[in-house]
Amino acid sequence: MKTSLVTLIRRLLALAFFLSIAGSANAKDINDDIYGLWKIKSIMGGGISSLSEHKARLYIGKIAIINADKFVFNGRTCLHPPYSRSVEDVDKYFDREWRADVTDTPLPNPVTIIDAKCNFLYPIRKNHIMIAEDGVFFEAVRIKK
Repeated sequence: MKTSLVTLIRRLLALAFFLSIAGSANAKDINDDIYGLWKIKSIMGGGISSLSEHKARLYIGKIAIINADKFVFNGRTCLHPPYSRSVEDVDKYFDREWRADVTDTPLPNPVTIIDAKCNFLYPIRKNHIMIAEDGVFFEAVRIKK
């Protein structure tokens, strides 16, 4: 009797373990809102930058690839980006970090800041994101999930 009770407990623990793994595999990824192919639509502004306006305009039409394993943009690939998120007051953050006035942009307040290791990303609204590249802010539109 004691042996069968121990066996039953072991089986229940194993079942609970496998159910927790299955549940976590089906859990929604917090970064699902940024994964996909993105096309640069426009320049939204910028802070301190080494890019001329002419060079910045050449980014329009370029594609960014954002997925769990990599961030690819402008010929550069960042493997295993952390996509760490923080939330701050939009005006204070952009003044402190970029010396930029973003009052004329459609960024929400507070703004979500996503550190992709080699770039910063800022969700604007569904299927619209701002990508910071060399101090210039580009609006990108998702073209494929």
